[in-house]
Amino acid sequence: MYKQMQFLRQAVTMVRNQTFRLDLPKSGMLSGLLLQISADCVVGATLAGGAWRLDDFLGKVEIIGNGATIIKSYNWCDILFLTWLHQGIVPPAQWRNYAGNTQQTWGVILFGRYLNDPQYGLELSHWDSVEIRITNSATAAFYSNDLAVTILQTWLREAPGSYQGYIRSEQWRQWTTVAAGIDYEVLPSEYPICTLAIQGVPAATLGMFNAHPFDLDWDIDLSKAGGTKQIYKGGADMLLVENYIERGSEIITGGQADLTALRGIDVGISEMMQWVAGASSRAGNVATVIPTLEGDDVDGTIQFEARQVDHPIDFMVRGMGYWDFVWLLANLTLDPDANLDPKVDGECRLNTTTRNSAGAAAGTNRILLERVVS
Repeated sequence: MYKQMQFLRQAVTMVRNQTFRLDLPKSGMLSGLLLQISADCVVGATLAGGAWRLDDFLGKVEIIGNGATIIKSYNWCDILFLTWLHQGIVPPAQWRNYAGNTQQTWGVILFGRYLNDPQYGLELSHWDSVEIRITNSATAAFYSNDLAVTILQTWLREAPGSYQGYIRSEQWRQWTTVAAGIDYEVLPSEYPICTLAIQGVPAATLGMFNAHPFDLDWDIDLSKAGGTKQIYKGGADMLLVENYIERGSEIITGGQADLTALRGIDVGISEMMQWVAGASSRAGNVATVIPTLEGDDVDGTIQFEARQVDHPIDFMVRGMGYWDFVWLLANLTLDPDANLDPKVDGECRLNTTTRNSAGAAAGTNRILLERVVS
């Protein structure tokens, strides 16, 4: 048995504002797909903040079997979060929007517990066809050319048997929040659940969040056995600290931002604890404007007090809540006894309450599920 890494495609065109589609091979034990996506910025297109990274323009990603069966159906940011959750490291990215810079981002589609998992993955011979679909919202206003995508396959070769199953990942629910609103959900009973996560993304004004991400999930109530056995009752604020300590993996992001003064950008960390910033020069001279972060921006977005032309600001942040997610279950070993299985555990209920605050309204809540298909 050995690991094989092989390109499926190298630097092929992904047309702006369309869905890229490609068939996977007909056979083989596929552990994962490493995706690299890149594109060149339009000069000055993102000075006003808001969407400023290539990640912000990448949407739904799907792996579909036999034309209709969901293997993966989630967003690009979910891939980044799950890459960190399963692999224990923030995936690489080049977040830079100065002039016509090339932006690049990487993520891993995992079919097992981790890359090169010998027990779980996707056996392609069990399907008549498997297709990957990647949707982007990039336009000529933001990127001067079509995107380029490279896909590297990781295979398990000459294994003594087949995989025990694969992990199905999907966005299961999405809704717009209202102040003091309550969302009631009964989790699906098809396949045992190994990952249950919630993403809360507040509405923004001039690129800055109107509320803290955990305000969107101010109270979370997860139970099984028809509500008689409580699993979690509390807010996303304490849950993300529990998650951070449990996972034991740092969350550090950073980039080079060229922004109009007091225009915000998302940095992919919902609760920031440390910040650092400094000027860089694309003009061959020393910056005369002191690069100044607005103080106490802890909620996932940052802004700068001034801008100097040709001197973008390099920054780095550290914290908790990667891509604004908290999780209620992350059974990374796929221990059957640690899964949430409504067929065994009884009806599983997930109720979330938004904080009674005007700023918490008009945000987006999403439920991300991973389930074991065997």
